[in-house]
Amino acid sequence: MKRKNSKPFAAPQLHAHFPMREICGTWESLCGSPGLKIFHDGSRFRLKFIYKQNTAFTVPLCQSWGITFFYFYGMIRIAYDDERDMLLLTTEGEYKRVYD
Repeated sequence: MKRKNSKPFAAPQLHAHFPMREICGTWESLCGSPGLKIFHDGSRFRLKFIYKQNTAFTVPLCQSWGITFFYFYGMIRIAYDDERDMLLLTTEGEYKRVYD
């Protein structure tokens, strides 16, 4: 039975195309995947997978045809939920921003 005052559940607003400056920063996985750092190196935006203290892989980020993605053993898409400040990677799951 539905209550008269109940509001419908709002689905997360995931965006596949967004200004990349909005996602710059350090991110940690909610699923146990490696951490991320997204930054601008002066010429383009890059994503760094941080596996251990001395092990990291850096790849360029791309935006094309309305999607944001990068190549790391295949194409991985990124979606951003600006209301919850969460990233969703198609292969790695959800990430939350780390504030220092």
